[in-house]
Amino acid sequence: MVEFTIRKSVKEDCSAILDLIQELADYEKMSNGPKLKLETFVEDGFGKEAFYKCLVAEVNDENSDDKKIVGYSLYYFTYSTWEGKSIYMEDLYVTPKFRHNGIGESLWKAVVKAGLEKGCCRTDFTVLAWNTPSIEFYLKKGAYDLTTKEEWHLFRMNKDEMNKFCNE
Repeated sequence: MVEFTIRKSVKEDCSAILDLIQELADYEKMSNGPKLKLETFVEDGFGKEAFYKCLVAEVNDENSDDKKIVGYSLYYFTYSTWEGKSIYMEDLYVTPKFRHNGIGESLWKAVVKAGLEKGCCRTDFTVLAWNTPSIEFYLKKGAYDLTTKEEWHLFRMNKDEMNKFCNE
């Protein structure tokens, strides 16, 4: 079992978090997905108006006395017109070498606790359909699939579609 610490991210963590975001994209078979530049990521999380919050998991680096970030969970607060305050977990990722040590569950639990502390009534997140290990993990811990249970479907408009829609 690996000893680890979960803490709120700081601006100086952003480069390591972006590396993990790319690692997650590679795992999800979407290597070309991440388009964020470090400066944008820093500003969006630590600028005048923070758009996200992030937790990181650290372990002692085996090659030095430093700590190494091996996982993260990025989230933000939303609002449900049916239920009120809610929290959305955008990403939860742990480097493969450090999985099965309770890190992922601890990161997830910390996000849920952050929501409860703000009076949130629910936590929402998405999982790719092929990612059965994650789906099984979430189901085992009490989450449920909205597509199956309530028949909700997730829709998206990218920037091009947004511009086209607004300029019709």
